[in-house]
Amino acid sequence: MIEIDGSYGEGGGQILRTSLSLSLIFKEEIHIKNIRKNRNPPGLKNQHLHTILLLKKISDAETNEIKVGSEELYFKPKSIKPGTYKENIESAGSITLLLQGVLLPLLFSKDKIKLKIIGGTDVKNSPSLDYFRYVLLPYYNIFGKVEINVKRRGFYPKGNGEVELKIYPKYSLEDYRDIKSFLNDIRNIKELNIPEGNPEEIYIYSVATKDLKERNVAERMINSAIKLFKKYPEIKIRKNIEYVDSLSTGAVITIVGKKGEYYFGSDSLGEKGISSEIVGKNAGEKFLKVLENNVSVDVNLADNLVPFLLLLNGKYSTYGFT
Repeated sequence: MIEIDGSYGEGGGQILRTSLSLSLIFKEEIHIKNIRKNRNPPGLKNQHLHTILLLKKISDAETNEIKVGSEELYFKPKSIKPGTYKENIESAGSITLLLQGVLLPLLFSKDKIKLKIIGGTDVKNSPSLDYFRYVLLPYYNIFGKVEINVKRRGFYPKGNGEVELKIYPKYSLEDYRDIKSFLNDIRNIKELNIPEGNPEEIYIYSVATKDLKERNVAERMINSAIKLFKKYPEIKIRKNIEYVDSLSTGAVITIVGKKGEYYFGSDSLGEKGISSEIVGKNAGEKFLKVLENNVSVDVNLADNLVPFLLLLNGKYSTYGFT
């Protein structure tokens, strides 16, 4: 059994998600203590609990009794089972954070897997849905093919967004006699060497609920962000504006940079009392940190790609935390 201290470093949920993901790939039993110890409140939140419950169904894992607020987890997975699975977070708990914890190992199943996840698509302290599908998903697709269908957006507080995924693995863990031979094969795919320098193209996705259309919220967010890129006239900018149905009012902007086959990005969530112009500016300023520091990726992507480095080897750079 591998012992993991959840209070290490920033002591957040990323330790839990990465540990669960790698536990399935390596078929290693783990014990995590002090889960989210540095958060207030500590312990499992709804999306963390449902990440574990979903993986438990998919891998017939054995666990201790857990609930919202639990600060300790024993997790012993078995083989990943293909099939169709549904998980309802029953709140505006983050769908994208749940997917971070489950998607990578499912790409090494022996057959395709379908997921239907209900919860928050664009909520605070988590990647926006568009960041997940346009920045993160291309890296998951190195190992197979993931199709994502957004049925409904879910903003805080009601959530109830709905996302469906079809996962088509290219490499099955069950085809290998041991983890060493699996890793040897996987590492022949490519090295994850993400270049520094500016993107050739920038895609901006500005999304707001239909009740905000009269106030041109999506247009104001995107126009505010675009102003920041005037000093980079050589970079093509493509914009997408969308007004959507949702049970709660909300808005979000996501900026995606494309460098060859690699992507990075930033996002910013609309909040009560903060103007659309500031929301767009916040996303733009975060994106510009990659360009101004001449690095490979944004800090959020750098964090999420750590398990990919383990599997593929390679290197990338990012700017320092402040």
